Amino acid sequence: MTKSWAKLLAIPALLAGAAQALHFTNVIPVESYYEIGSEFVLQWEPEARTDGFKLDVFSFLGTPILVSPNGGPLGGPIYDYQSQTVLLGNDVKFNAGNFTWVVAPISGRTGAEWYYSFGASWQYGSTSPRAFHLKAAS
Repeated sequence: MTKSWAKLLAIPALLAGAAQALHFTNVIPVESYYEIGSEFVLQWEPEARTDGFKLDVFSFLGTPILVSPNGGPLGGPIYDYQSQTVLLGNDVKFNAGNFTWVVAPISGRTGAEWYYSFGASWQYGSTSPRAFHLKAAS
């Protein structure tokens, strides 16, 4: 009986460890801009595991469009962030430690009103580093 309880009590600790996996190490300054066509090397602490995660880049409006002032759940407002997502990799390895993205706009979205961010997701969790903006090549 004691072994069964020990195994049962260990499950939350294992799940908590899995949920905290993948720590991005890039320092993305607040309100930073990256130039289209440059290379962005997304970095994380490599993990001693051979499975992978899904990596996306997505874009969204910083100031959403009000669609309905009171049509949402519980009568609240509905906003449209014009979010769009591009899949960068469906099986990016945890042990790789980095992924290089050639900076490209989604549907021509550049400037201060559009934010970009990476999203990583796997069976037990997800994470995302700080958002940034894109600017046209100079």
